[in-house]
Amino acid sequence: MDPTAVLALYDRFERREAEPVGRRVERTAHVVRQVGPPGRPSWVAWSDLTGKDVDAVIAAEVAYWTALGQPTEWTVFGHDRPADLRERLAAAGFVIEAPEAVMAFDLRDEPPWLEAEAGHDVREHGVEGVDTVAAVMTAVWPEFVDEFVARFGEEAAAAPERTRFFVAYEDGAPVAAGWAQASGPATPFLGLWGGAVKPACRGRGLYRALVAARARHALARETRYLTVDAGPMSRPILERLGFVQLTTATPCNWRMARSEP
Repeated sequence: MDPTAVLALYDRFERREAEPVGRRVERTAHVVRQVGPPGRPSWVAWSDLTGKDVDAVIAAEVAYWTALGQPTEWTVFGHDRPADLRERLAAAGFVIEAPEAVMAFDLRDEPPWLEAEAGHDVREHGVEGVDTVAAVMTAVWPEFVDEFVARFGEEAAAAPERTRFFVAYEDGAPVAAGWAQASGPATPFLGLWGGAVKPACRGRGLYRALVAARARHALARETRYLTVDAGPMSRPILERLGFVQLTTATPCNWRMARSEP
């Protein structure tokens, strides 16, 4: 896999030309916005800023989201311009979170782990699986459960062919879960999200089994690449499976200041 070429495809299909379910896409000369309904996540998914326009564009985006009354995440990728974009966003009031590794795998490489992980009881679900995934997430990321149910329940109901849920069971009980989502009908990528494993069940290969199940799903869709935004726990596992880092992604969050009563 040529990481540079795949990154160019990623920028095109996952950022500039993405067609997310339930969000309005707005393209300007400098940014691509994904605007969610009131109270739901919104993003600046892509930007190309050079020269003296940087701070002016940032100020314009802050004014836009303020007028809309909508919090947003400006996702800054490691190769985005200018190199100090995160620092400029911080100066404008954005809260900068820890970066994640954007990793990809070319399914044409026919990995041996596709079937080696099939011994686990991993089941694929449509929208009916939202509550089961939420039950696993409650034990791992309880602070994200309500947002997950609201957002992905709606998205899976609206476009079931683009969002699928995967749950690993032991003795009939859900112990690990994740989901897969396509950013648009034409993308060659399938994004893997979640990968939550209950603490008492870790070290049994469940995370790898979830990756393998979603990879088989991607192959059935004739999707070429898997992508993951990997944190420090999942990155070593993915590297051992053959995933390659393309870049980093840093969430930069902006929320309106609350007025004093």
